[in-house]
Amino acid sequence: MKRALRDGTMMRSAEGARVIQDAAGRVEARPTTGWATLGTVSLGYLLVSWGMAPISAILPTISDDLGIDVSAAGWVMNSYFLLLVGTLLIAGRVGDLFGHRRVFACGIVVFGLASGVAGLTASLEALIVTRAIQGLGASMVFGTSLALVAEAVPNARRGLAIGILTMSSGLASLAGVVFSAYAVEHLTWHWAFFVPVPLAAVALLIAWRLPVGQRTGSVAQIDWQGGILLFAGLTALMLSLAHFHEGEQSFEQGAHYHLPMHVLAAGLLALFAWVETRVPQPLLQLGMLREGRFASGVLANGIAHMSMLASSFLLPFLLERGHGLVPSDTARLMLAMQACMLVCSLGAGWLYDRARTPVLGWLTMGSIAGGLVTLGLVGASLPYAALVGIAALLGAGLGGFTTVNNTAVMSGAPAGKRGFASGMVETTRQLGHSVGVSMSSSIMAGALAGVAVADLPLAYALGFEQAALVMGLMATVGLVATVLPHLSGRRAPAARPAPTGRTVAT
Repeated sequence: MKRALRDGTMMRSAEGARVIQDAAGRVEARPTTGWATLGTVSLGYLLVSWGMAPISAILPTISDDLGIDVSAAGWVMNSYFLLLVGTLLIAGRVGDLFGHRRVFACGIVVFGLASGVAGLTASLEALIVTRAIQGLGASMVFGTSLALVAEAVPNARRGLAIGILTMSSGLASLAGVVFSAYAVEHLTWHWAFFVPVPLAAVALLIAWRLPVGQRTGSVAQIDWQGGILLFAGLTALMLSLAHFHEGEQSFEQGAHYHLPMHVLAAGLLALFAWVETRVPQPLLQLGMLREGRFASGVLANGIAHMSMLASSFLLPFLLERGHGLVPSDTARLMLAMQACMLVCSLGAGWLYDRARTPVLGWLTMGSIAGGLVTLGLVGASLPYAALVGIAALLGAGLGGFTTVNNTAVMSGAPAGKRGFASGMVETTRQLGHSVGVSMSSSIMAGALAGVAVADLPLAYALGFEQAALVMGLMATVGLVATVLPHLSGRRAPAARPAPTGRTVAT
C-alpha cells in the first residue's frame, strides 16, 4: 500500500476491482483482490453445486423416510432445477445492473437459509418448496460467478482461474456424495442439508469484503416481461422432457403428454424471442448471440454437458445390468472419470493461458465425441479396463473443454455484459444436463420395451450403444460448431480496456 501511494494512485476499475495507476498511466490489477475473489467465488460455486449430485444420491433414502414413491421424490430435484434454469439469465442481468457481488452475496444467503430449513423439514411439500428456494439462490451464484472471476482476474491468468472454478464444482460432487452416503448410514439424510449452512456463512463473510462494483442501472431497466416469459418457457421445456405420465417412460408412450408440452414450450420461447426484439433493454442480448464465436461457445457448452451427463447416466446400466458387475466397479469407473475431469480442468486452464489457441477446445471436444462414438459402436463388447480408460478420456475432455470454452466466452464478453454471458453459459449447462438424461433414458427405455427377462442384459447393452452413439453424434455437432466460426473469421466482441491503460498481469 505504501509503495502504491508513493508511486501512483489507488483507484477502482469500472468492474469494482482495486487497481493501481502508476505515473506512466499504466493500470495494474491488485493481485490479492483477484485471487481473493476467485477463492470466494469458488467456495460459493462449491456450495451451490452441493445441491445437485449429493442430494440426488440420497433420493431413495429420502423417499423411504417420507413414505413417497420415486416419481414424487423426483420433484426434490426437479423443483431445484426449475428455479435454477428459469432464473439464471435474470440473475446475470441483475448483476450487470447492480453489481455482481451484491447478487452473488444475496444468492449465498438465500441458498444457505433454504438449506437449513430443508434440513428441518419432515414433509415432501415443505422439502420441495425449500429446494425451489435453493434453486433460486443457486441461480444468483451461478449467474454471477464467471462474471466476478472475469472482472477480478487478469486476462493472462483467467484460464487457470476458471479452471479452479470448474474444479470446485467437481470437488463438491465428490465430497458431497461421499458425505451424503455417510450421513444416511450413520446420521440422517437431513445432515446433507445442514452441512452447506456453515459453508454459506463463511462464503458470505468473505464475499461481503470484496469490491462492490459500480451500479450501472435501475430496476426500471430490468426486462421483467421477458424474464417471466423466459422462466415460463424454460419451465415448460424442462417439464416436457420429464416423463410425468402413466405407462412406460418413453416419448412414444407418453406422446399425449409430451407433444402438448413441447408445443407450449416452443410457443412461450417464441413469444419471448419476439418480445426481446421490441423492448429497449432486452434480457437476451441478441447482438452478442449474432457473434459466431460467442454463440458457438454457449451452444457447444450445452452439447458437451448434455453428452457427458448422459454418459454418466448410461455407464452404470451397462456395467451392472449389461455386464453383471457390482456397484464398486461402477464407483471406480466414475471416480476415474471425475478425477481426470478435475486434473484436466486445471491443466487446460494453465495451458490455455500460455497458448491462447482454439485448438485446445477442438481437441477436448473431439475427445468427448470420439469417446462416445467409440462406446456407441463397440462399447458393449469392450472389457472393463477399456471402459475405464474411455470414461477417463471423457472426464478429461469435459474438464478441459469447459475451462477453455468458458475462458474464451468470458474473455470475449464486454465488461457491461459479463453477467449475461455468465448466465448463458450456466443456462446452457443446466439445460444440457436435463436434455442429456431425458434423451438417453428414453433411448434406453425403447431398447428395453417388451424384452424378456432372460434377454435383459443384451437389451441393456444394445440400449447403451444406441444412446451413446446419439450422444457422440451430438458431440460431433458441438465440435463442428466450435470450429466453424474460426474458419469463417468472425470474431466475438472484445472486452473494452480501461481508459487509462491496459491491465498488467501480476
